[in-house]
Amino acid sequence: MLQAQPYNPSVRPRSIVMLSIAAAIAVFLVVQDRATAAGAREYVERQRAAAAGRIPGPTIEEVMRPAVRLSVRLGLLAGGVVLMAGLGTAAAATRRKRWRQE
Repeated sequence: MLQAQPYNPSVRPRSIVMLSIAAAIAVFLVVQDRATAAGAREYVERQRAAAAGRIPGPTIEEVMRPAVRLSVRLGLLAGGVVLMAGLGTAAAATRRKRWRQE
């Protein structure tokens, strides 16, 4: 009886894991950067409002400390989701490979 071969037999679970780690790091960096930039924009807006006399002048610490904390949390969450998806794919590929070998 003929057995069907996978379309791309060269894909290995180890390469899926490595690509997943790289993608998770890239996603973390992008999300963290964008969230930190949003905090910097908020600081500029508050400074402009303070210059116009509408609010008291903010310090950079009171605006950026929560922004950086939030950016790290969001980056870890997004990167973690990407990593879990990649590890799940690698686990499925490993199971499929073992199943086909039996």
